[in-house]
Amino acid sequence: MADEKLSFEDALAKLEAIVRDVEEGKIGLEDSIRRYEDGVKLLKRCRSILSQAEMKIQKLQATAEGEVRAEPFDSQQQQ
Repeated sequence: MADEKLSFEDALAKLEAIVRDVEEGKIGLEDSIRRYEDGVKLLKRCRSILSQAEMKIQKLQATAEGEVRAEPFDSQQQQ
């Protein structure tokens, strides 16, 4: 699926466009359902990106000297 490579910002923009199209009622029922399904996939993509970002932030730790360092994050371990 091409949406798996989208950045958070691009996925969110597409999701917002879908919501706008469906809410305006300018598309038919079948197209609305298809767009809704696309929106669910985009929402999952956004949540995945946010979850990974949150885990990376949690990996930041202060050293004994008070410096902040980032530990490597292995997304394969978290899934």
